[in-house]
Amino acid sequence: MRNTPGSPARPPRIPPLTPVCVPARSARAGWSVNSPSAPPTTGDGDLGQDRAHTARVHNYLLGGWDNYLVDRAAGEAVRAVFPSIALTALAGQTYAHRVTRHLIHQGVRQIVEVGVGLPVQPFLHETAQAAASGTRVLYVDNDWLSLAYADCSLTGEHGGFSDCVEADVCDPEALLAAVEQHGLIDLGRPVALFMHAVLDLIPDEQDPHGIVVRLLRGLPPGSCISLTHSAADLAPHAWDAAAKAYQQHGIRIHPRPREQVTRFFNVLDPVGPQLTTAHRWHPESGRFPGPVTDQQVPLYAGTGRVP
Repeated sequence: MRNTPGSPARPPRIPPLTPVCVPARSARAGWSVNSPSAPPTTGDGDLGQDRAHTARVHNYLLGGWDNYLVDRAAGEAVRAVFPSIALTALAGQTYAHRVTRHLIHQGVRQIVEVGVGLPVQPFLHETAQAAASGTRVLYVDNDWLSLAYADCSLTGEHGGFSDCVEADVCDPEALLAAVEQHGLIDLGRPVALFMHAVLDLIPDEQDPHGIVVRLLRGLPPGSCISLTHSAADLAPHAWDAAAKAYQQHGIRIHPRPREQVTRFFNVLDPVGPQLTTAHRWHPESGRFPGPVTDQQVPLYAGTGRVP
């Protein structure tokens, strides 16, 4: 609503200081308020307001409201050394929705997204189910805050075809077991596994390439994996400075060059373009703010299919 002459100024929107709801889901969602990762209930620091949170910083960079001052400070510290970081985050988000539509048009009807974060609308399950009603989407994360927001987004006409479950990507076998036990996704049929802005958070000593291989072993032929990853070789100075800025706020990221990102697809058949930058993967007119260079948006994206 516009302000009219003589009317009081519209107050700025105040971000919520807690999730819009704190779910107490049943065991079918994989966790409860009594689980070790469930939301704490007392103390001002329990929601992490005293330290930056990876998902909340990402939400801030995307223009969301689900973040605290400490997250905005971290985001601005990164933006100061990497001015196009918000555009890069947007490129990743728009890619996620494009690849969703692309895979659904190829017949995919099951999606498992690992690493939910705190997305801004439209939510992934909304895009998937608008493309093909009945598409099943399961969000997986080991962070209770991300699960809480994912849970809150699962409302409306698509109920019953989307849900969330707690699992840790660094334990692939347990993650696949949690997905199977949940029951929404049939691991006997092809699945699209999304790992967007996830592998950058896994250090080399935890073997991110091995994690992907172990996940792929549990998926049937015809399944796909889609990932995005910070491109260290396209903007080395920007990503190096960003990594240092993040680390000063307690967040570790691990940008990698093309050669290392390509290794994630070693045993897969390509789907769509070969590994490219996120804004160049099947671009759609009017869905990205003007022409940008790979150095401005240094984010690799790609999709492969299990043969």
